[in-house]
Amino acid sequence: MALSTSKRAAPNSAMASDAAEDRYFYGYRLRTELPIASFPPLPREGAADIVLRHGDVPPSLDAPVWKSPFIEVDTDGCLLLKASGQLRFLIRDGRDVVADLGPNCPIQDVETFLQGTAAGVLLHQRGDLILHASCVHGGDGAVAIAGLSGRGKSTLAAGLVAHGYEAMTDDICRIAVGDGRAHAFPGPLRLRLWPDAARALSHPPESLLAGRPGHAKRLLVLPPGRCEPAPLGAIVRLGVDPRLKAPTLIRLSGPASVMPATEMLYRARLGRHLGRREGQFQDLTRLATLVPIFSLTRTGNVADLPDLVRLAASALQAHP
Repeated sequence: MALSTSKRAAPNSAMASDAAEDRYFYGYRLRTELPIASFPPLPREGAADIVLRHGDVPPSLDAPVWKSPFIEVDTDGCLLLKASGQLRFLIRDGRDVVADLGPNCPIQDVETFLQGTAAGVLLHQRGDLILHASCVHGGDGAVAIAGLSGRGKSTLAAGLVAHGYEAMTDDICRIAVGDGRAHAFPGPLRLRLWPDAARALSHPPESLLAGRPGHAKRLLVLPPGRCEPAPLGAIVRLGVDPRLKAPTLIRLSGPASVMPATEMLYRARLGRHLGRREGQFQDLTRLATLVPIFSLTRTGNVADLPDLVRLAASALQAHP
């Protein structure tokens, strides 16, 4: 199975213990010493692209060139992620991840950050194009639902799944471009839903797992799907305008199709600090020449979900 399109060399598999498992991680082979059940299993073979191990992580870097309350980056692009008081990650070269778990840190927290910020760091370090998008696959290809946090990407993805589409990834969508086509890679199949969205999809919130302690979002856990990329047929940029009486779908063209790029890219600012200042915008512009991009604006009322599903499906069906 050809998993990775990265040109980076894989780390020495001896870094991982004999008890480590191989998991599918956005198109890469992740070898992990920690039990990460939300990522599909792979047969243990060959060298890994990424190795996750448990170890000591310093509370701060010696000489960070950029820092925020939760992230520090040094001159070599090594990144410290302070996920919580009980959990820290040290991530190097898009290949080596050390997780430092406190005595009371649940493994679910490791999975949560591996599906979010830590995944974004790894993929940025590897030079990948990462959309801030959920993605589903239908008979006409995949459609990526991009937008800022809170726009309803996961809800629309779940609505499309309820109408026969196959979920591919939530919130982070790795894209590879080559031979005149774009492909989307699967990620963990856990869609994060607000309680009202869960109820609108006939999922009682109390029947779903909690995303993180103290957070209202619930997890719609779907069965394992494909471990292979799918041709990207359309990108839908999701927005909200409460003044509208009904959702609208418009095909975009020119610079407006990708600007502002920060609404389409996953943590674009972080990518800039990891050496992707120009590359991620160049990749996004190239993507726009290959895949039709639409603006889908919702009213903000969850009752509009059936119309949103219909419009998103029409974008993909009209432009396979």
